[in-house]
Amino acid sequence: MSGTKRVYGLNEKNYFKFFGIEEKHGLSVRSLTTHYKKILMILGKDNSFHGRDRQSFAKRAFETLADPISRARYILEIKNHENDFKDGARPDDMIYSNQLRNQLNEQTTVEDVDAFIEDLKEQTQFIKDQIEQSIDTYHNYKTASGLLNRFYEISEIHQSAKIKRLQIQEGIKHVVFNR
Repeated sequence: MSGTKRVYGLNEKNYFKFFGIEEKHGLSVRSLTTHYKKILMILGKDNSFHGRDRQSFAKRAFETLADPISRARYILEIKNHENDFKDGARPDDMIYSNQLRNQLNEQTTVEDVDAFIEDLKEQTQFIKDQIEQSIDTYHNYKTASGLLNRFYEISEIHQSAKIKRLQIQEGIKHVVFNR
């Protein structure tokens, strides 16, 4: 905002209001970083307990809003929407997760696991885009919550895939038995 003085809500407890930005999922992290640095310059002059507390709050707010998944969870929280993702899992989410786990079990080479991991990365990016659209465009927080659950499930499977890749590289054989 060149030539305009930004008003920060330094006494606000809402992260978006604290930074003086619009409450939405699809925000510019670059712009957020600029605001964060300006706030740190303002707060850096205050060495009192209250000033250090606000600096700590600014850091926590920035870290939350900079990460798209943490930002989505925060938005669901301030909108008073259920965000206990395991309790909110739908049957189709569980079926999908089990299908992915079965696909991972069928992978027996490093190349197969790497291709599987790349597919998971594409899926998580698609999910992040859908979360943003659910929150910003449709204000459908229930769908966003379900997508977050799916994101976390895929993240767990991704970790399992990385472990399996290391095991294969170390010479541990994984075999698939036909049923």
